Amino acid sequence: MDIQTGEKHEIDKDLTLIDQVALDLINYLEGFPNKSFAIRYLAKETGLNEKTIKRILKKENKPTYMTLFKLYSLFYETLDFEKLLTLVPAGIAKHLQDFTPCDSIVSKEINGEFLDLVKTDPLMAELFVLAGTGSLHRGAIGYRYGEYGIELVYKLEEKGFLKALDKDTWIVPRNCPNLDSEALKFLGEYFVSKFSKPKNGELAGEHIISFYAEGLNEVGKKAWTEIDQDSFYKKMKIANNPEYQGDIPMFTFTATDTIRTEKQNV
Repeated sequence: MDIQTGEKHEIDKDLTLIDQVALDLINYLEGFPNKSFAIRYLAKETGLNEKTIKRILKKENKPTYMTLFKLYSLFYETLDFEKLLTLVPAGIAKHLQDFTPCDSIVSKEINGEFLDLVKTDPLMAELFVLAGTGSLHRGAIGYRYGEYGIELVYKLEEKGFLKALDKDTWIVPRNCPNLDSEALKFLGEYFVSKFSKPKNGELAGEHIISFYAEGLNEVGKKAWTEIDQDSFYKKMKIANNPEYQGDIPMFTFTATDTIRTEKQNV
């Protein structure tokens, strides 16, 4: 796939991983009028060292898994691992698939820092998620949260969880890492507690709240989790479709697990 035009091109199956990454990097940099500026921009957006990028261009070393993920997630403008696998060249996809994304992409240190922040003040979690549904504007932040909200945005920006487009607008940066299960659970519980609107247990419409428990065997358990995974990816597909994107901030939180404590599992 051509990184600039999105058009499909035949990939040379004989290209090595090093050759393929160098070629894709060259194609990406050609979209900028100035190569030095392009490398600086790429380094800033991905968090990679400029020397690392230059060595990749010269084919001097084999990129690590994380380097590949950072580069191609920027090339194709998505942090969705499954979606990325469908976009990158076959050789790159195979290399990425050899690793477990949950273990490789998620930074425990960064997730711990994020959790410490949002547990100190859950409003930061709210601002972070809202920025993910669309850019945050100073006027809207001030109207909803006052000057205190602006202070929290600056804290999130300082830690790298938000990025300023200009002095009045913030977004979630492309290279912001995926959150781990503990952080996701905290966000889910907070948003359900604050924003879910019970409507007599209705199962369809604007507000959906449901709960069901049953004893299952291993086959049934696997079938349940597969349904949840399929549903989640279908929602992501809708959310990433420009035809459906708008100004109504929505959230979904799914939790399916066994009703056992850790002690019972030992």
